[in-house]
Amino acid sequence: MKKILILCLITFSISSVFANEARLKAWEIHNRLTGVPPVPGSNTIGQMENAINGNSGIIGLQNAAAIAIQSRYFYDVLLKNWIKPMTNVAKTKNAPLNDFVATMIGAIRDSDQVGKPFSRILYGDVVYVGPSMGNENFNFRRNSNNHYEEIEDRRLSLKDVLVERMQSQVNNTESSIQNDSRNDVVNLLAGGRNGSAGVLSSRAAGEAYFSAGTNRRATRYMFMNFLCRDFEDMHDTTIPDFRVRKDLPRDPGGDSRVYKNSCVGCHAGQDALGGAFAHYQWSNNRVSYSSGVQGKMNRDPLFGAGYQTTDDSWINLWATGQNASLGWQGVQQGNGASELGMMISKSRAFSSCMAKKVFKLVCIKPPGESDEAFIESMAEELEQNNKYDMKNLFIKTTAKCIEDKYEN
Repeated sequence: MKKILILCLITFSISSVFANEARLKAWEIHNRLTGVPPVPGSNTIGQMENAINGNSGIIGLQNAAAIAIQSRYFYDVLLKNWIKPMTNVAKTKNAPLNDFVATMIGAIRDSDQVGKPFSRILYGDVVYVGPSMGNENFNFRRNSNNHYEEIEDRRLSLKDVLVERMQSQVNNTESSIQNDSRNDVVNLLAGGRNGSAGVLSSRAAGEAYFSAGTNRRATRYMFMNFLCRDFEDMHDTTIPDFRVRKDLPRDPGGDSRVYKNSCVGCHAGQDALGGAFAHYQWSNNRVSYSSGVQGKMNRDPLFGAGYQTTDDSWINLWATGQNASLGWQGVQQGNGASELGMMISKSRAFSSCMAKKVFKLVCIKPPGESDEAFIESMAEELEQNNKYDMKNLFIKTTAKCIEDKYEN
């Protein structure tokens, strides 16, 4: 009898350990995907624990993560704070909600829907907006960020309130709202062409990247945000420099060797792509899109024989040589920001970058050498059938990190 009692106690203890471990895993998955504890009174953790116990290994963890990701706080806290640094030069999350952030959040939310790949944030005629606020000063306008700041101030659920609209639409962005006058007479249509290019032509991107200089900043931050590479990482002095603009001296400091051995390494590739943003300007507190080239694209002609920007054509000179490793696919030249965004989104570097960023966010560490195979598998899965399902990426990456933590 004593032996049976001891055996029962051991069995109970083992069961308790496994039950507690499942609950710990559920809590950790929830915290990593939402940044907050579960809502008091909800049975979320219980449901996640049951999912973990219901399927052994990675499948149970993925099922639990799929439950956690349904929380509004995945959007309101985790995604919002993750995306905000992409929208400003300081790369800080201490910035207000804006159209760039809202559009990325909406695109992630809808990325598991047919025909709505996340990659369209770089080329689509798309913007996500909130509801009518009952006050015209807080409704969506292209010359103000009040709409998004009000959404944030009222703590509205980004999971629920964001709706997809077209950037190129003139007014009545929320077509279901009556007597809602915006009357935006300036949009991203000019000369019969549509300048909409997802977050690349968003108001927030315009304020940060078109507001000064010669729009080179727009190309640089596109690479940093979506390819995980700054131009120094792309440095290649072997590609031709026929697209380097007039404002770059060919003998900085009186020494032409500096240009050939240093400056050209970034500018040859950068300027060849920069024409995509030739028609954009930040003026009157909004992004404007013109039918002609903005004057700043050809300002300061320090070298008269340099490239004169006459249209918005671009060429990817980094598609060959050492930077071919970025896995470029499809057409490598075109016109405008939308076609450039399309090319960027089709590269393996884009998919890998998204996988690495998500890994760092939910695993709370950058991926190491042992994680390279997983990152590549996630990049491959993103690209499969052009789905770019970011929710699936978050679910599988979180499950992978929790599995690794408790196995090692």
